[in-house]
Amino acid sequence: MKNQYKIITSFLLLTILFSCSEDLLDKTPKDRLSPSTFFQDETQCKMALMGIYNAIQPNATPTHFYQFEFMSDNGYCQAAWQGSNEVGSWNTNSNSWAPGAKWSMDYAIIARANEFMQDIAAASVSDAVKAPMVAEAKFLRAYAYADLITYFGDVPLITKVLPLADAYVKRTPKSEVLTQILADYTEAANALPTSYSGSNVGRVTKGAVLAYKAKILLHNQKWAEAAQAAKEVLDLKLYGFFPNYADLFTEARENNVEVIFDIQYTVSQSQPWPAEPFVLGTWQTSNITADMINSYYMTNGKPITDPTSGYNDQDPYTNRDPRLAATVVLPGSKFGTSTFIPASYAEYPCGAKPRKYAEYGVADVNISTLNTILMRYADICLMRAEALIESGSTAQEIYDLINLVRARVGMPTVESVEGTGLNQAQLRQILRHERRVEFCMEGTRYADMLRWKDTSLVHDVYGYDKSKLSDPTNPAKWVFSQIKIATTTFNATKGWLWPIPQGDININKNLLPNNPGY
Repeated sequence: MKNQYKIITSFLLLTILFSCSEDLLDKTPKDRLSPSTFFQDETQCKMALMGIYNAIQPNATPTHFYQFEFMSDNGYCQAAWQGSNEVGSWNTNSNSWAPGAKWSMDYAIIARANEFMQDIAAASVSDAVKAPMVAEAKFLRAYAYADLITYFGDVPLITKVLPLADAYVKRTPKSEVLTQILADYTEAANALPTSYSGSNVGRVTKGAVLAYKAKILLHNQKWAEAAQAAKEVLDLKLYGFFPNYADLFTEARENNVEVIFDIQYTVSQSQPWPAEPFVLGTWQTSNITADMINSYYMTNGKPITDPTSGYNDQDPYTNRDPRLAATVVLPGSKFGTSTFIPASYAEYPCGAKPRKYAEYGVADVNISTLNTILMRYADICLMRAEALIESGSTAQEIYDLINLVRARVGMPTVESVEGTGLNQAQLRQILRHERRVEFCMEGTRYADMLRWKDTSLVHDVYGYDKSKLSDPTNPAKWVFSQIKIATTTFNATKGWLWPIPQGDININKNLLPNNPGY
């Protein structure tokens, strides 16, 4: 059953959390609630805190997790209006929807967190109540800033509510923002419990803070520190692998042992922009690329390019890594009560669509209360393995961590297939492959590409030739062949950073100069 401590939307929160002027705060309004009259007890403080959590859900289509898959080599969305195609094809500009949406989402979190911390200081509650709530607010602020420096580099660092006269801020060097992020994470981890129960499930815990600390350290090449933060999560011994990979992403198995942090939804606050079943069912714009499908190994652990793997290109899905069928609706496979015939769908140019997180057969396709997992245990294992590899280690622990992820789906160990005594480059390739097949359709691939800065991952989009997969009565007549769907070229002038949104620059010229190439 869904717990009661959920991300909520309320006109009350919008009223109390978006004050910008000192004059407004000095007054006691008669027609609205204000901080001076609202923060009177623990319940009201919790409601205000939920206003910060509410801001982490996607505020526009291109900020939804699946769209980041379509910006990467995992997927493709030809519908330009959804915002991912422009980013994935390196055609982003300062007026593009995706950068503006992400920027505004993150600064909404930051503004609410700063306002909350200012207002709860004078609240009529004990320090024992205030301390963990302030820690949660600090985590959420750091979470937003970590996102901002990953995509934009130097960004304005704002740690308190500013009067309008001071609102024209400059960009702060990324290194200084990172220092603040790590300080917030450290303070939050020291003040938060390791777990919650009952109606409090869903609030950020010590493990979640350490997990995100590891993530931002990894993104900034702080290998030793990242490895240590990940180890601290492992040492909590609170998390593990949910045994059934496919069920991990279903509503019936929410809040399981693998989930470290997620966005929790209810009927009153359902999935936005839009619900998963609507996107993956009715809107035929979400494609999985042939390159992604080809990346899944055979069950013997060998890539399909290995002539000894047993792969048959005209029977391409037999004896493949179980994560393939759990993640992708493949040609000829069932989705709900239907069989997927690619030629029957004009807007699936790649001939395959996502299965992970899709809820087929729901009563109302516009409402999905399925939680979105933002951080899970498998990521901790692979982040620690990556940090160790990049620090120069080739220790057995790296093999063990990758093997843990493989074991859950019955895939062979590294030692039994790739061998032992591997060097850094070999382990790096294995690790990056494992991340790709483990997290496909979870919104992590594009951020991985930004971290690795591997331009070879930016390439043309390929899919199946649907004209040869057209006879629904006799799939035995199908011929599997691949064709180019779209051309993609890395733009070295722009590099990996996104542009500062033009709308914000128009208001505040201190944000200039923009990032290179924009």
